[in-house]
Amino acid sequence: MNMTRVMDMLEATIRWTVVLLLVIMVAAIGSQVFARYLFHQSLYWTEELGRHVMVWMIFLASVICVRRGHHLSITLLKERLSPHKQALLQLVGAVILAYFFYMMIVHGWTLTQKTMVQRSSAIHYPMGYVYAALPVSGLLMFIVNLEVMIKAGLEFFGQRKGDAVAQPAGAGGEAK
Repeated sequence: MNMTRVMDMLEATIRWTVVLLLVIMVAAIGSQVFARYLFHQSLYWTEELGRHVMVWMIFLASVICVRRGHHLSITLLKERLSPHKQALLQLVGAVILAYFFYMMIVHGWTLTQKTMVQRSSAIHYPMGYVYAALPVSGLLMFIVNLEVMIKAGLEFFGQRKGDAVAQPAGAGGEAK
């Protein structure tokens, strides 16, 4: 099984997890609205659950954005470069991102451990479960960034041609 296929399966798993989290968030917030207007009774835990699920949802969706190249970027310089230099620019950017994701993992893990003793106000579960989104998504972003780094490196060194470099948002990078 090649690297792209494994990464496609990882992305599909993350995508379905994000969809499931969205369903949970909509159900929680929807039940809050339903209970408040129909029964004139507020469900105290739904707002907190919705907020914490949204945190996980956003961090996991960011993994897909890193893989597809849909993160914020300034393309003015990149568009003026040759494909060879574009690959070099992407390789340098991926190395810088790898360090950032490494820091997310290390410091996110420290934060997660420190907040395991703090309890959420409504549901009373450890807040470390919410903060665990940092190291988990950091690790996943590090992994998908390695794929981007390998493809950009292969293109830069002439081992691969074509769509190795991730397409920026709106440039058709999401189509396969």
